[in-house]
Amino acid sequence: MQNIESLSDLFSAVGCKATFYDVGRYITKITPQQVIQFDKKQQVYPYGFRKQAWLACVLTEQQTQSHDGQVVWFLRLPLDESGSLNLGTRDHFIKTIVDKIMHKGAEQGVQEALEDNPYAFQPDQDRLASFHAILARDLKQPASHYLAAVLDYLKSDDLNNAEAWNQLGIQGLADLAARNSDRSFDDLILKALEQAPNEVRFPLCHALEHHPQSEPVIKAICELMQSESVSTADAAHFVRAIARCEFVTDLFIPLFTMLGDISHCYDEQLELIASLVAKCPHWVAEQGQLLRIILEKLAHRDDGQLGFKHVVAELTQQPETRTECWHILRSDHASPALQNAVANLFTPASQTLQ
Repeated sequence: MQNIESLSDLFSAVGCKATFYDVGRYITKITPQQVIQFDKKQQVYPYGFRKQAWLACVLTEQQTQSHDGQVVWFLRLPLDESGSLNLGTRDHFIKTIVDKIMHKGAEQGVQEALEDNPYAFQPDQDRLASFHAILARDLKQPASHYLAAVLDYLKSDDLNNAEAWNQLGIQGLADLAARNSDRSFDDLILKALEQAPNEVRFPLCHALEHHPQSEPVIKAICELMQSESVSTADAAHFVRAIARCEFVTDLFIPLFTMLGDISHCYDEQLELIASLVAKCPHWVAEQGQLLRIILEKLAHRDDGQLGFKHVVAELTQQPETRTECWHILRSDHASPALQNAVANLFTPASQTLQ
């Protein structure tokens, strides 16, 4: 048997060509050069999210090279402190697959090899729909039949007709977002954002987050964020729609208004903070005042430090936010609440024998 020292070696050994996508923060195709670099630990994993690599491995049998018989493996592999793949864990995963496929006869196929594997995971429904939409587009395959129903609905006169929108599939909204690279669907997307009920708007926002948006869509989101009818909880969905875009100044007023003063942090504000930290770290890194407000508000929560510790761990793990986050945490201008929260980060939790 050939030496198997990487994921690429593994897939080659089982007779498959592998294409990789990251499905963590956003869905992003990983280039062959990036695969070589992170797989051999020559570079950090390029899209780390919550200290893990969230991989979709699209496997095609080398003998057929047909897209009809593809298998997709969703893997979640831990990263080390430098942001690189944890090679010990990666090698353990490889061993579990080698044991299952290569030592148990030909009846054990690639499709079944990942069953009950501790490193496998299943993306949520929204993310899975977006992945399938992006994969079909990249393979130059037609969109799902759900797209036609979405287009018919968005071209209708009454988007609030519950009988109409209730029949739509999330896959159709994901296809709409993925097939808009030429901006031919921009008018329909704008109509959906402005007129459709939240049951349609929010899943559409989650599909849009994986793609850069046009100026008209960004402008529409900014205007929605300033509308009195849009709550802070609603805004958590809308910022996701333009998460892959640069921060625009029109977001200043609505974001700072919704976040409010630093001495209180309500539950619905947590939803907005979670969206900003998870989906828009480049905004948070660029806008230091926004990051300071987020950290201060979490430190002022009266339900313990779970949210604060989780967000700080995420921000200090990401290269784009690490330096600015530590600058604020160590600042002499931090409030007493924030200083206390920072001190507790380095205080071991007491343990009681039961």
